[in-house]
Amino acid sequence: MAKGYWVNHVEEIIDAGAFGRYVAKWNALIKRGEAKVIAMGPVAKTQIGAKEMKFAAITEFETFEKAMSFKDHPDYVDALKELGDDETKVVKRTSCVISG
Repeated sequence: MAKGYWVNHVEEIIDAGAFGRYVAKWNALIKRGEAKVIAMGPVAKTQIGAKEMKFAAITEFETFEKAMSFKDHPDYVDALKELGDDETKVVKRTSCVISG
């Protein structure tokens, strides 16, 4: 069965406090074993694209299906609440799901 991955890019963090609370809850899910962070950190260089990315992360899930559905996981939904009703007021980012 194929694993699933989230590939995330952060262009800008607008509200560091709210984003930090989201990250703390996300990290608790990682520590609990819901997913595994493969790589995370500042972007050294945006090779292609009109906008410079600041941070990137690759997260691995046990299955592609889990990666596809994890945004609806109750504890992840709770973490997303830290970003408020309009996430774009806290962080500008992209998130993609891929099979691997």
